[in-house]
Amino acid sequence: MKWAALEHKKIGIWGQGREGLAAQKALRQYVPTAEIVLFDEENLAPLFDCEIVITSPGVSIYRAEIEKAKQQGVVFTTGTNLFLANKATETIVIGVTGTKGKSTTSSIIYQLLLQNDSQTALGGNIGKPLLDLLSDHHLHYVVAELSSYQCAALQYGCDIAVLLNLYPEHLQWHTSHENYYSDKCRLVKLSRQAIVNGANEEVTRRLNNFQNVQYFNTNATWHIEDNYFCCASNKIIPLNTFPLSGAHNAVNACAAISVLSLLNGSVDKKKIIQGFQTVSPLPHRLQNIGTYHNILFIDDSISTTPESTVAALKTFEQFPFITLIAGGYDRGQNYETLIRYALKLKEKLFIIALPDTGKRLCIEAENAGLSVSYEKNMSTAVQKAFKMTPKNGLVLLSPAAPSYNLYRNFEERGKDFLLSVQRNNP
Repeated sequence: MKWAALEHKKIGIWGQGREGLAAQKALRQYVPTAEIVLFDEENLAPLFDCEIVITSPGVSIYRAEIEKAKQQGVVFTTGTNLFLANKATETIVIGVTGTKGKSTTSSIIYQLLLQNDSQTALGGNIGKPLLDLLSDHHLHYVVAELSSYQCAALQYGCDIAVLLNLYPEHLQWHTSHENYYSDKCRLVKLSRQAIVNGANEEVTRRLNNFQNVQYFNTNATWHIEDNYFCCASNKIIPLNTFPLSGAHNAVNACAAISVLSLLNGSVDKKKIIQGFQTVSPLPHRLQNIGTYHNILFIDDSISTTPESTVAALKTFEQFPFITLIAGGYDRGQNYETLIRYALKLKEKLFIIALPDTGKRLCIEAENAGLSVSYEKNMSTAVQKAFKMTPKNGLVLLSPAAPSYNLYRNFEERGKDFLLSVQRNNP
């Protein structure tokens, strides 16, 4: 929706977070004739009096109120759509989505692009709200991290879409796993070109016949082999030049290199390595928060699925002992994959389970013969971790569940983990 279509309209902004504030600012700058109405969950009455409503990402497109308002003629859009419709035509937008790895991959792409072009910005869920970037008319590239919520409401695609993986997530917002997968894939279907993970079964099943799709993480494309970033059978860049831990992060880097290759026709090995040196771990993503009494503590609060927790465990499986703190908001996660991998570490793994999923995780772990304990909060979980973890061991917070039952978000959960470690340090 172009700005001209909003002139002299009564426009509602649903949600007053960072996206809502960015929408207010943009409307005042680009559509001064619009009448702006602000509302949130506590008072939805203004929704039905507006001609156009800009929703924040947290507002599910599947809500009954939205369907009712549409039937009454209300038009819905989002900050992401307004950005894509009104950006400078020469600005190339790379949209990045996936169940896991969006922020890390977006950051890597951003740092690699900066080696070639300083007129590059990072926005969406990481960096600035996309609407705040419209004032910079000289941008050549925008790397946009897009959540499933943002993808679901997309009316426009990007120049390049990146789809990292698909696992069951956000069931409450999308109402079903099928909706979630389809909403994620919407970014690929609407975009000019797409780079997707050829090793993710759900991704390839859904996008195998699309003409705009190129793969990464296959033997014929960019992948990891023999400690190298390889393109087909050619060993190009040593893996030890990449600073982030974990095989999954190396796969994320393959996606980023694939973007550079698509944009430029080839990659400059020296610039890729230079770009890697500017990449650093993001908070709450396999973040080393310190060593206490010869025990290493790792904050991986961002891991909200069993699959991402397995990836975290694989990163540290060489440790002589691992204490895993897991559990959170229950959305019916299947812990079979996590239990199966945990059994490989059975002799050197202790699991501490937190509410709400912790009770179910405890039962499944005990039935499998794993050592496990249930704790009611983070503080007692950390106390237990100090008691159970020997010197030179590792304590890993990787919850395999969202945080919404006890915390507002994964950041708050990670901060509580750090504070609990510091307070309970014996």
